[in-house]
Amino acid sequence: DLLDLDMNVLTDQYIAYLNSMSSLHLEIASEYLVELAILIEYKSKKLIPGTKDELEQESEEDIKSRLVRRLLEYQQFKEVSSDLLSMFEDRQKLMTRPVSSEVEQWAAPAEDQHYSGSPYELMKAMRRIMMRMQLARPMETKLTVKEISMEDRELEVRAKLDRLPSTFRFEALLDDVRDLPMFIATFLSVLDLARQRKLVFTVDDDDVIWFSRGDLYA
Repeated sequence: DLLDLDMNVLTDQYIAYLNSMSSLHLEIASEYLVELAILIEYKSKKLIPGTKDELEQESEEDIKSRLVRRLLEYQQFKEVSSDLLSMFEDRQKLMTRPVSSEVEQWAAPAEDQHYSGSPYELMKAMRRIMMRMQLARPMETKLTVKEISMEDRELEVRAKLDRLPSTFRFEALLDDVRDLPMFIATFLSVLDLARQRKLVFTVDDDDVIWFSRGDLYA
């Protein structure tokens, strides 16, 4: 029982505990090192003649209680570590469902980028376009549900590209857009074309999104 151990034995165990933490590459908190310094000072004074009264004034019981608390914490840490290791070993025995080919395709890093600017800049530019078109405001007219196929919208965008110059603004694709779902479908379509390297886009300092043909455009 740690509570019944001699102070010298506790000190030796505490130092061994710190060494164990170091060997496990665990960061040793500053308060542990402070208490180690106090213990070293305590042991040093015990070896010096004539310091018995001074040691008694420093309350050996206070140092001992703190030391016991730290060692009990370490004991709990070892128990939790053992439980985590057991859980990890059990998890390794389970079969994991393989990732689908679609997920691998989207997760794979691109060989090169087909855009200029951060995603934040792109979203900010899109928001400004929406505000300019007043699509972000609630509509007061009666709403009707209209399903929009992204595949169909992409075909419509491709048809528009044949009539546009080599470099054009995103707004050039929005002449037939009247509501937010159509705006989003158009935006996702051009992003998919950029992913296919059929379009290249950039965002300038005025939050204008510019597009041009990519090297796989045909």
